[in-house]
Amino acid sequence: MNAAFLNALVKRFEGLEQPLNRLDAATGDGDHGSTMLKGLRAAAESPQAPAKAFRKAAGGASGSLFSLLIGALDQVLQGEAKLPDALSRAADRVNQLGQAKPGDKTMLDALIPAAAQPDATQAAKAARAGCEGTRSMAAKRGRARYVEGAGVGHMDAGATSVAEILDEFAKITAEDT
Repeated sequence: MNAAFLNALVKRFEGLEQPLNRLDAATGDGDHGSTMLKGLRAAAESPQAPAKAFRKAAGGASGSLFSLLIGALDQVLQGEAKLPDALSRAADRVNQLGQAKPGDKTMLDALIPAAAQPDATQAAKAARAGCEGTRSMAAKRGRARYVEGAGVGHMDAGATSVAEILDEFAKITAEDT
């Protein structure tokens, strides 16, 4: 995978670690930012495939689910897949593993709209809009469904991370063109 992209993600998530943890604390266990940063650091530093390194270091559900996004973007950067196809496959697999669907207030609410876009810039914009849309949703999956009000009024931390990752992806791919 593109080392510049992974290093840019690490730097970005260093700044997002605490805000993502606070966001996750409102609807989950409060460690999403730390988990993402741990996985991204491993992906950037390991000789293993980025998705595998991320999954092993992050662990748990987030490690498994976000490794699918990391792997999809790696395929695109390696020229093995087009962005919409790679994101669609990742979204399908996240759906299968997590048993979530659009509107459940999960990362899919950012990932699925992004997959419907023709390029990285539009995908990043769609992911951001999907992420913002989770604020008014009641969680139907994960820990957030047990929180009073099912997290209504808070953006989903996973959807936020998808939007941040795709925003960085759009920046790095724009520089390459």
